[in-house]
Amino acid sequence: MIMETVTAQNTLNHAPDFIIDACNQPCPMPILMLKRLLKAIEKNQLDSENSNSKKMILIKATDPNSEQDLAHFCQIQHLKIVQQMIVDDEFHYYIEK
Repeated sequence: MIMETVTAQNTLNHAPDFIIDACNQPCPMPILMLKRLLKAIEKNQLDSENSNSKKMILIKATDPNSEQDLAHFCQIQHLKIVQQMIVDDEFHYYIEK
């Protein structure tokens, strides 16, 4: 996959619902942090009425292997990577759950 390099912090139309800062964490930490968040979201959705609303997650990582690892994880978990880019030497992944 080819990631675009941008200078803007957020080029999506809205802010993410959750941000995972996995910078300076080697793989598989970005995936483990995402798994933890997904479990928390699932638990909270069981307790709320907005269980069907989509959530946007921003993952920030510095490990170049995160691109391939997150793409594979998202494919397995049926998550959609809406946008990915490089911002200030960080890999940013916008994932829709």
